Amino acid sequence: MATNPTGTLTDDDRLLELRETEATTASELALELTPVAEFMDAAAGDHVDWAVDEHEGEPMLVLSGIPDAQTGDAPYPRQLREEDGEIVAPVPDPLVRAAPPEGLGLDLESYDADRPLLFDAMTAAETIGVVPVRFDDGQPFRPEPSPETPDDSDPVAEETIAHERDADPAPRPEQMDAPIDSIVFDEVMADAPTDVPAADVIGLLEAIETHDVVGAGDHVAGKPPLTVDDRAVVLLADDAWTERIEPELEATGVDVDGDALEAAREAHERQALRLLDAAETTEYGNLETEYTPVVTAERDTAEWEVSEPGTADRS
Repeated sequence: MATNPTGTLTDDDRLLELRETEATTASELALELTPVAEFMDAAAGDHVDWAVDEHEGEPMLVLSGIPDAQTGDAPYPRQLREEDGEIVAPVPDPLVRAAPPEGLGLDLESYDADRPLLFDAMTAAETIGVVPVRFDDGQPFRPEPSPETPDDSDPVAEETIAHERDADPAPRPEQMDAPIDSIVFDEVMADAPTDVPAADVIGLLEAIETHDVVGAGDHVAGKPPLTVDDRAVVLLADDAWTERIEPELEATGVDVDGDALEAAREAHERQALRLLDAAETTEYGNLETEYTPVVTAERDTAEWEVSEPGTADRS
């Protein structure tokens, strides 16, 4: 992204508002994109990735569209949403918190959505750069450090950015020790009941992997598990989540809430469908009707035993 983008897309009457959102657990705020959505050829459901650049001494957030298949490799993938008739893009929390030039330097806890920060949008090549201009009450944008830090930086956010830049990402809210893409998790949580805590779902997803709840001998379809992108799609009997996975989790001391378990099941099913699409195979066409999929870390599929439903022998 060039440091001096050209082609301002909005004017003072069409500045983009940074508003609150509950669509994803990884972003407390989202940027309204309706005025520039047509230019980006963007719509709700599309995926974008975020980065930070600089424009005339101000931090500039940069977003660009990415194919669904690339969301697992992108530093900050987010899915565009429709909220209150507007197309919005969730903004990654670390980029909101980090002190300039690594981010906006905003304190999420004290951000006032009734006087939102407004952005101007510019284009360079195939990306959109958004630069903070002023707050809705007319106050110019002046990034301030988080109140709990004694200097001009937010060390937690800056450490997150540094790890991302060095290809050694620090844990983020949307990351977990489970083979589920963060974008899939966000999609599931956006559709889940609002009273389902994201932490509970993450705990179940991690426990399934940590405790090897689904292992080599659990695959029940009449063909080997499908390995895609360092993960394997394991097909279980249709009632496996309630009849086997839930009891096994509880046996390890994990508290299982029914709604959270349903969200975890949905996350595995959506992830499995993405992996199957990426593999461009039609051999698992009855996935949703005949079996229940679970995604796990890749294993040597030559060692997986194939059996009929109900006859799998755990190794």
